[in-house]
Amino acid sequence: MNFSEFLRYSICALIFGGGAFFLFYLKGFFLFHPIKTVREMFHRTDKSGISPLRALSASLSGTLGVGNIVGVAVAMITGGAGAVFWIWISALVSMVLKYCEITLGVKYRKKSAAGFEGGPMYYMEKGIGGRAGKICGALFSLAAVVSSFSVGNIVQVYAASDAANIIFGMNEFVFGALFAAAIAFVIFGGFERISRVTSILLPVMSAVYLLLCLAVVAENAALLPSFLKEIFSQAFMSDSVFGGVLGFLLSEAFSEGVCKGTFSHESGSGTAPMAHANAQTDTPARQGLLGLFEVFADTIVMCTLTAFVILAAWQGGVQNENGMGLVLDSFELGIGRGACYVIGVCILLFAFSTLICWAYYGKFCLSHLTGSKKVGKVYIFAYLLCIAFGTLLSQEAVWFTADAAIALMTALNLPAMFLLRKEIKRETEIIF
Repeated sequence: MNFSEFLRYSICALIFGGGAFFLFYLKGFFLFHPIKTVREMFHRTDKSGISPLRALSASLSGTLGVGNIVGVAVAMITGGAGAVFWIWISALVSMVLKYCEITLGVKYRKKSAAGFEGGPMYYMEKGIGGRAGKICGALFSLAAVVSSFSVGNIVQVYAASDAANIIFGMNEFVFGALFAAAIAFVIFGGFERISRVTSILLPVMSAVYLLLCLAVVAENAALLPSFLKEIFSQAFMSDSVFGGVLGFLLSEAFSEGVCKGTFSHESGSGTAPMAHANAQTDTPARQGLLGLFEVFADTIVMCTLTAFVILAAWQGGVQNENGMGLVLDSFELGIGRGACYVIGVCILLFAFSTLICWAYYGKFCLSHLTGSKKVGKVYIFAYLLCIAFGTLLSQEAVWFTADAAIALMTALNLPAMFLLRKEIKRETEIIF
């Protein structure tokens, strides 16, 4: 087993272990009370400032996009159709993790000049407390800063530049430089501008992408039963000579499905609380419920539609080992060449929204770690340089850095959530 495989299986263990524990510990409340969950989820507030749904849009901008499109393609190239099944399972198991971390993020946030600020570093420092809490908070902040250059930067700009090159014939480095300039304009406006931009971009992009996917799915509606059969049959196929349970656990479908699913929704990694902590709400658990919707929309809906488009293309004989190339070829076969231009623009905008969201995460964590606002300017300069040069890496290197970043943040965040499990349960019992 090489280091890349070790990272993938570490993520699988963390997500399944943590998700299973909290599902049992919180008695699967959202599964047994679905109507009440939905009603509480979209409870309106009369408070001014950043609304719960606007905070949700900012958080979604950090997850919707490349993971749901190119990430699914890469998972299927490596793990086959069976990887889609494990993307679904990772979402269902880890929904509760996003609920828990957002609930803690809102509970332990603090008032700031701009409104509120919070995240895992706050519930580590204030919830765990003492020297251990401060050390954990500092380590998480450092991990988030490092991850912002991989998950939130290199992966996004690589996919966007790939699309620009394939569709428009644009030089990757030139694209990166222009993209960096556009990103700079938004991120210097702070969270207020970021949330304003994402609340406009995200619904439009998502609607366009969903409509294109549905058009392909509708055209191939007769093949849907065979797609589902292929997904379920390949989900349990072993790529290992060991066979049995061990072979299944070591299969590419399992590891790639869980890893790319986790990259898509980021549950348990601690990113969502930093956005949701800004929401004007007095009920942490109610804001946490929006995390359930976030995972459902991000992974169950978006990833599944992407997968069906690719499966339809495979039926038509399309073969491409490049994730972006496979996505574009699939839509071209399904709708026509014109769809590629629309998808290309969608990917550019998805990547754009994710980049500005992660820039906020990274800058915020670095300022918290150092106690200085001035270092933020240095960070932004480095972040923009990374956008320009991140276009030059290989697909393998890009996704390796993503797996490493997600594994590191999740390994730091989940133990803190476990230590604060009683606080999560107490907040849950307020509304359930």
